Amino acid sequence: MTYLKNKGETKRNICLIPTSAHGTNPASAVLAGLKVVAVEVKDGRVDMKDFYEKCEKYKENLACYMVTFPSTAGIYEDTIKEMTA
Repeated sequence: MTYLKNKGETKRNICLIPTSAHGTNPASAVLAGLKVVAVEVKDGRVDMKDFYEKCEKYKENLACYMVTFPSTAGIYEDTIKEMTA
Protein backbone atom coordinates (compact mmCIF):
# COMPACT_ATOMS: atom_id res chain seq x y z
CA MET A 1 0.00 0.00 0.00
CA THR A 2 2.89 2.36 0.68
CA TYR A 3 4.03 2.01 -2.93
CA LEU A 4 0.59 2.97 -4.23
CA LYS A 5 0.28 5.83 -1.73
CA ASN A 6 3.66 7.18 -2.83
CA LYS A 7 2.42 7.10 -6.43
CA GLY A 8 -0.73 9.00 -5.42
CA GLU A 9 -2.95 6.03 -6.20
CA THR A 10 -4.66 5.75 -2.83
CA LYS A 11 -7.95 4.65 -4.39
CA ARG A 12 -6.32 1.37 -5.48
CA ASN A 13 -7.30 -0.94 -2.63
CA ILE A 14 -8.73 -4.10 -4.25
CA CYS A 15 -6.85 -7.41 -4.26
CA LEU A 16 -8.20 -10.23 -6.43
CA ILE A 17 -7.61 -13.70 -4.98
CA PRO A 18 -8.82 -17.09 -6.31
CA THR A 19 -11.33 -18.91 -4.10
CA SER A 20 -8.93 -21.86 -3.97
CA ALA A 21 -6.29 -19.81 -2.16
CA HIS A 22 -5.07 -20.78 1.29
CA GLY A 23 -6.58 -18.63 4.03
CA THR A 24 -3.30 -16.85 4.61
CA ASN A 25 -3.58 -15.11 1.22
CA PRO A 26 -6.71 -13.06 1.97
CA ALA A 27 -5.52 -12.57 5.55
CA SER A 28 -2.23 -11.10 4.29
CA ALA A 29 -4.08 -8.81 1.89
CA VAL A 30 -6.35 -7.53 4.64
CA LEU A 31 -3.38 -6.95 6.95
CA ALA A 32 -1.83 -4.88 4.15
CA GLY A 33 -4.96 -2.71 4.10
CA LEU A 34 -6.55 -4.19 0.97
CA LYS A 35 -10.11 -5.29 0.29
CA VAL A 36 -10.31 -8.86 -1.03
CA VAL A 37 -12.47 -9.79 -3.99
CA ALA A 38 -12.72 -13.51 -4.74
CA VAL A 39 -12.14 -14.89 -8.23
CA GLU A 40 -13.94 -18.12 -9.04
CA VAL A 41 -12.12 -21.38 -9.74
CA LYS A 42 -13.29 -24.17 -12.08
CA ASP A 43 -11.77 -27.64 -11.98
CA GLY A 44 -8.98 -26.34 -9.75
CA ARG A 45 -7.98 -23.53 -12.13
CA VAL A 46 -8.75 -19.82 -12.14
CA ASP A 47 -11.93 -19.09 -14.09
CA MET A 48 -10.49 -16.66 -16.64
CA LYS A 49 -13.94 -15.31 -17.57
CA ASP A 50 -14.56 -14.35 -13.94
CA PHE A 51 -10.99 -13.03 -13.65
CA TYR A 52 -11.47 -10.67 -16.61
CA GLU A 53 -14.91 -9.60 -15.40
CA LYS A 54 -13.49 -8.70 -11.97
CA CYS A 55 -10.52 -6.88 -13.53
CA GLU A 56 -12.91 -4.80 -15.61
CA LYS A 57 -15.34 -4.18 -12.76
CA TYR A 58 -12.64 -3.03 -10.35
CA LYS A 59 -10.16 -1.50 -12.83
CA GLU A 60 -10.25 1.92 -11.16
CA ASN A 61 -9.48 0.46 -7.73
CA LEU A 62 -7.51 -2.69 -8.57
CA ALA A 63 -4.21 -2.80 -6.69
CA CYS A 64 -3.10 -6.38 -7.26
CA TYR A 65 -3.87 -10.01 -7.93
CA MET A 66 -2.55 -12.54 -5.43
CA VAL A 67 -2.06 -16.05 -6.73
CA THR A 68 -0.17 -19.01 -5.30
CA PHE A 69 1.90 -20.81 -7.93
CA PRO A 70 1.45 -23.70 -7.95
CA SER A 71 -2.00 -23.40 -6.41
CA THR A 72 -2.83 -24.90 -3.04
CA ALA A 73 -4.06 -27.92 -5.04
CA GLY A 74 -0.62 -28.25 -6.64
CA ILE A 75 -1.81 -27.01 -10.02
CA TYR A 76 0.41 -24.83 -12.20
CA GLU A 77 -1.94 -22.35 -13.85
CA ASP A 78 -1.36 -22.58 -17.60
CA THR A 79 -2.74 -19.05 -17.92
CA ILE A 80 -0.33 -17.46 -15.41
CA LYS A 81 1.39 -15.35 -18.08
CA GLU A 82 -1.98 -14.15 -19.33
CA MET A 83 -3.04 -13.25 -15.78
CA THR A 84 0.10 -11.29 -15.06
CA ALA A 85 -0.01 -9.37 -18.34
